[in-house]
Amino acid sequence: MTPTLHARDVILREEDFVPLLETASQAFGTLVATVSADPTVLAQPGAVTRLGDAADALETFVDDHGARENATFVTFGELVASTRGICRVRSVCLYLLSRLPRYQLGGDTSELQADLEQADGVLDDALVALCGGLVDAAASLGLTWSAGDVESGPSVEVRRQLPRNLDTDEAIGERQRIAELASRFQAILKASRQLDLGGRRPAEALATYVAEHATEERCRWYESAVHNIQSMYDTYVLLTAVEEENPWMRNLRGHVSVARHLLEMATGLVHFYERHENDIRHQGAKLEISRLVSKDGVLDVAVNTCLRQAYLAVEGCSEIADAILQKFSGQQQVSLRMPDGVSLHARPLALIVQIARHHRTPLELSLNGEPCSALSLMGLIMLAGKHPRPDTVEARGDSRALSDLSLLFEHGLGEQGDLPEQLRYLRTGS
Repeated sequence: MTPTLHARDVILREEDFVPLLETASQAFGTLVATVSADPTVLAQPGAVTRLGDAADALETFVDDHGARENATFVTFGELVASTRGICRVRSVCLYLLSRLPRYQLGGDTSELQADLEQADGVLDDALVALCGGLVDAAASLGLTWSAGDVESGPSVEVRRQLPRNLDTDEAIGERQRIAELASRFQAILKASRQLDLGGRRPAEALATYVAEHATEERCRWYESAVHNIQSMYDTYVLLTAVEEENPWMRNLRGHVSVARHLLEMATGLVHFYERHENDIRHQGAKLEISRLVSKDGVLDVAVNTCLRQAYLAVEGCSEIADAILQKFSGQQQVSLRMPDGVSLHARPLALIVQIARHHRTPLELSLNGEPCSALSLMGLIMLAGKHPRPDTVEARGDSRALSDLSLLFEHGLGEQGDLPEQLRYLRTGS
C-alpha cells in the first residue's frame, strides 16, 4: 500500500499572495496611510506603540510566507520590519522622556532631555518617511489602504518582566548580595570606559566606531549587563529596610534604569543600521530604506545620544557604587607571607580564583606593587610570571574573602596537605 504523502511547503503564486496580504495588512495599512496623510497623528498618545504592534503582526505574516525572500515583496517586507524596529526604539525614547523627572539622578538632566528630544525628532522623521515609502510600495503591489481614525491609548508600551536572578545563589546573605550588585556595577563601569564615549563623534567617524566598538552584539551585551544590575537592585534592595536606611542608594537605581533604556535604544538602532541599512541582500530594498532613513541620523542618535548618555549615566553613579561596596563588603587590606617551598603556579592560583568567585566580591592581589583581579586566572598567571619569587602577597577585598585567603596561605596554598573545613568548597569546586 502506497503511503499518503503530505507536502510540508506549498509554493504560492505571487498573484495569489496579494489578496492574502491585502487582508492581513489592513490594520497596519490604515495606520500607515493615516500617518502619511497627517504626520502629527504620531504625537497622539499610543500612536507609535499601536503602529509598532501592527507592524510586528504584519512582519510575522510576511515572514511566515517567505515574502522577504521574494524579489516582488522583499522591499515591502523590509519596510514593514524597519517600521517595527524604529517604533520600538521611539517607544522607549518617549517612555524615557515621560519618566525622566521621576528618576533620582541627583544632577542636571537638561542635556539628556535635549538629546532625547532631538532623538525623538529624528525617529519621528524616520517613521513618517517609512510610512510614505510603505504607501508607495503597497500601491505598487495593488494593495488598497485608506486613512482612518487613530484611537487614543497608552502613550508607551510597558513590558512586565520577572527579575533576572537565575544565577543568584539563594544562600548568600543580604549584605553580600548588595556588595555583589556594586561589584558587578564596577565591572560594567570598567567595560563602559573602554568604549571611549566621553565626547561626541563627528558624522564621518560614526560608521567606523560602530564597526569597531559598538556592534549589535556588543550593545546587546552592554544592555543585558546593565539590565541584570537593575534586576538585582529590584530584587534585593528596592522597598527594603536597607533602602529605607540608605536612601542615597536610590540614585544608583535611577542611573541604571536610564542607562538600560538608552542601551535598549542603541541596540535597536544599531540593529536597524546593520540589518536594514547594510545587510539586505536585495539591492533595491537597501537603496529604498537608505533613501527614506538617513544612516548618519540613525548612527548619530545611536552613538552620540544613546551610547554616550548611557555611558554618562553609568559614570555618574560610580562613587555611589564605591560607597555601597565599602559599606556592605567590609573592604580591607592584608599582607600575606608566601609559604616556604611554595611558588605561585597555576594550581594554587586556581584556588585563589575559586575563593574570589565563591565570595562574589572584588578581590585584588598585588605583587611588588602591581595589582591584578583575583577573578582572572590568566591575569594572575601572567602577574606571577613577572614576579616569580615574591616574599609577600598584598591582598585587598571583602573581610570574609581575605579570611579564607589567609587560611589558604597558612595551609601552604593547598600544596602541603589537606585544607581546613572552612575551605571545603575548594575541594568540591563549588
